[in-house]
Amino acid sequence: MHTDLSVILLWRVLAIFLLVGALLGVALGLLLIFKPRLLERINRVANRWVSTRHINQWLDRSISIERWFYRYHRPMGIAIILGSGYNLVYFGLLFDKASALQQLPRYLPASLMDGLLDALALVMMLGAALALLAGFFIWLRPSLLRGMEKGANQWVSSRSATKVLDVPHGQVDLFIADHAQSAGWLLLLGSIYLFFVMFRFLV
Repeated sequence: MHTDLSVILLWRVLAIFLLVGALLGVALGLLLIFKPRLLERINRVANRWVSTRHINQWLDRSISIERWFYRYHRPMGIAIILGSGYNLVYFGLLFDKASALQQLPRYLPASLMDGLLDALALVMMLGAALALLAGFFIWLRPSLLRGMEKGANQWVSSRSATKVLDVPHGQVDLFIADHAQSAGWLLLLGSIYLFFVMFRFLV
């Protein structure tokens, strides 16, 4: 009963949100039809570009913890050994697949869920075995991992990828400005239709 009530309330909140959006769409449609220049001025004020370049520069930095890691390699190695040993014992001996199947939601067939849980347990055990081996190396001879670490710690900058995203794209605004009345009529008709559909749903 509580679930049904919460679902009804959520649908009503969504309908009210869409109803308000339809009213705003009607207003914007009328502005596009009769006062497109006014909407262009409002759009210029509202469309302030906020660059994220300084955030990307802050994130696009390599943070080295190797010196701290090698200074405290013994407690780190012991912690990794204990954690990986617990994972090996849990997924190798204590994992109750039948209980896990009962607790998972029934979105997929039982045979598929059974296979996925077997794959999960196998992956976790393999990862725990590798972590156990790495933990012993870190505890006893961390210098043996330095060659592998240098090969793995190659910094790949994301600046070239984020630079493409950090550019304003005003093609839609230019298209709407060139076809203001047509876009206004489409927005007006769609908003009126949405308004009446949501109004009937709420009533």
